[in-house]
Amino acid sequence: MLSVTYVSVADPLISDEDIAAILVAARRNNIRDELTGALVYNGHNFLQLLEGPDERIDACLSVIRDDPRHNGMVEVRRRAIETRDFGEWAMLYDPRFEWRDDGLARIAANGRIDAQDDRIFANFIALGRRLRVG
Repeated sequence: MLSVTYVSVADPLISDEDIAAILVAARRNNIRDELTGALVYNGHNFLQLLEGPDERIDACLSVIRDDPRHNGMVEVRRRAIETRDFGEWAMLYDPRFEWRDDGLARIAANGRIDAQDDRIFANFIALGRRLRVG
């Protein structure tokens, strides 16, 4: 099983409706494909972590790469895993980052999250908060 985290640049004209459509499709497809994960949008960029069977992750990433609602997709981390950190989430999403205030590990399926993934999410969310304030 794989865990892959990527970042990308959102289309500057992306709307709340576009993001809602992304989430509906992601949750439906992830349930079908036995994928789990989390998505963060900071107003400019996306950060997504996906977990699941290797071949399904790669197929999903191929579709995501071709989505015109973002570009410049770069994998930040790819690693083999034995257990999922987001096993209860077809696709976790909170546009206000409120779940981060209580600690990302609290919402993880097993009550913990990989330390490097936690740092990646925390840094990305902190950047998003700075961008929203300024």
